Formats: sequence, C-alpha cells, structure tokens
Amino acid sequence: MGAAAARLGVAPETLRSWGRRYGLAPSGRTSGGHRRYDDEDMTRLVLMQRLVASGVAPAEAARRVLTGDSSPRDGDQPAAPAVGGRRAGAGGTVLALPDAPPEARGLARAAARLDAGAVHAILGDLLVERGTIATWDTVLRPVLVAAGLRWEQTGAGIDVEHLLSEAVTETLRAHRACQRKPDPGRIVLLTSPPGDWHVLPLHVLAAALAERRTPAQVLGQLPVSALVSAVRRTGASGVFIWSQRPPQSAEQTGQQFPVDALPTSRAPRALVAGGPGWAHGVLDRRVVVSESLADAVDLLAATPR
Repeated sequence: MGAAAARLGVAPETLRSWGRRYGLAPSGRTSGGHRRYDDEDMTRLVLMQRLVASGVAPAEAARRVLTGDSSPRDGDQPAAPAVGGRRAGAGGTVLALPDAPPEARGLARAAARLDAGAVHAILGDLLVERGTIATWDTVLRPVLVAAGLRWEQTGAGIDVEHLLSEAVTETLRAHRACQRKPDPGRIVLLTSPPGDWHVLPLHVLAAALAERRTPAQVLGQLPVSALVSAVRRTGASGVFIWSQRPPQSAEQTGQQFPVDALPTSRAPRALVAGGPGWAHGVLDRRVVVSESLADAVDLLAATPR
C-alpha cells in the first residue's frame, strides 16, 4: 500500500478508504499471504484518481471504475470535502484562472476548499502521467501565482496558499521517492539565500532531477558558511540557488551567490541561479541564470558527475 500510495502521490489512508468503502482493495497476495496491488488494481486506482480530480464524487467514481464506465461526463461537479465526518459545502476562496486548463481549475478548487487529499490526488495523477516539468508549467505554477496574487490584492487566502504549499511538497516528495535510483556520481545541492523561505521551487526541481536520475539534495535556505561546508563535504557537481525576493540593491544580489567563497574543484561544477529575486542583479559571469524549470534541469543534469 505504501508503494502504491507513493506512486499515485496520495496518502495511504486514501487507499485504505477507497478499499474499505468502495471495493478498490488490493487483489494480489504474496506467498506469505500479504495483500498486494497488481497491475489491474493500479490501473483502476489511476482511473479513480483521474475521475476524482475531474470533479466526480468518490462513490460515483468508484462505481464507474468497477463497471468499466470511467470517462468524465459533462456536468460532473467537484466533490465537497469531509469535515468532522460530514460532507461540507464547496465554500472556500475562489482563485481566478480564466485561461488555465481544467486540471489547474480543479486543483484551485481543491485548494480553496482546503481539501489536501484532493490536492494530493490531482497532483499525483498528473506527475505520473505528464512528469514534473509539464505539471509545473501548465498546472501548478498558474495556481500558485493566482493564490499569491489574491493574497497580495485582498489580504485573504493565506490559509489556501499554505495548504497548497504543504500538500504540493508532500506529493513531490512521494513522487521523487518512487523514481528509479539515481545514477552514481556527485550530487546537486539546491538552496536559497539566507532569509528567503520560499523553497517549494527547490522541491519541484528535485523531483524533475529525480526523473532524470540526477542525485540532488534540497537544503532550503542556508547561510553562506553552511553552503560552503556542504559543497566541500559532498564535492557537489552543481549548486542551484533560488531567490524569490528581490534584494535591496543589485550589489546585494551579487553577494547572495557566493561564487568566490565556494571551494574550487578540478571537475566541472554548474552554478545556476533561478527565481525573480535575481532579475535586477548583476551576477558573476560564472553563474548561469535559468530561464525555466526545464532549463535548470538541463543545466544541472548535463554537468559530468
């Protein structure tokens, strides 16, 4: 169950509930009598997840999966989350996503209802089907931007933004854990400048690198001395620093990427910056500013390890 949940990007409790309530339990057994999900079980779970993400109530979604009628229909409505054992109304904070695809609108509705389980289900399905880069570019980033803009404009919705961030981080970690073992070699370190706590993009990048079998470690925001120590101890093949917040001056931006403080290495080392915090700064010529998630992955995965 743990492995199936990790592959789908949902909590194991969700699979237990689907098995207990709707009959989507594992049908395989090991020689020792332990129940296991086989390929047909996983196919049904993926279909169940897709239907729930499209707005079908879990009970109806399970009925369609078990009867072979698993296509979303016009008029399907989002399922209201359970609160205290009761069904709640849709409620929540509406995020404006007029030009976003249906998956992004579904994710926004789930986040607005504070339905972490639905966020896990939607993202888990997308990550398995499309991969991290496509999920980030077309679904996740538009929702995060909309949540941030709503908070800036109205002062409301910080609970939605925080739930979304936590649920997304958990799902990305689960997706990363079920990728193939990384290729042997030096690790890539992912960090942010001191005082910049916006580390969700680091987890997105780590998941995308895991799909490329590139070993990476999220360190979060670090003081320069700690980053230097980490680079020295690991012999890192690359350092990526994400800066969300613009600094007070261009000079401060240059100081935030401590090129000269990093230990030298005979082997090549990629130095990559990302995020809007670097937009107005003048970086050392040895630092490459990534233009997108895909660009950052290419830069960091291409360095010999």
